Amino acid sequence: MLDKITKNVGEVLDFPPDVSGNGPRVTIIGHRAILVENYREIIDFTEEEIRIDTTEGVMVFRGKGFVLKVVLVTELRIEGELASLTYGEGSELK
Repeated sequence: MLDKITKNVGEVLDFPPDVSGNGPRVTIIGHRAILVENYREIIDFTEEEIRIDTTEGVMVFRGKGFVLKVVLVTELRIEGELASLTYGEGSELK
């Protein structure tokens, strides 16, 4: 019930989905740090690629030397050299 109320209030006040719901939020700081909030699970992790499931699809981070610095239930902090981010079905952001 609380989710329904939160959605309705968010829609009425025209909040972005990451504020009013459980949508993912990604903050990239330069090429060396990534903060991911509201993720579901880590699908795969290597030093060159990290796959994360979110409510809106799979995110794939590619780069070098990835290290998980913080792993919490709703938040990840990744450090390493980010080269690219693919989000959803085949759209790549560089």
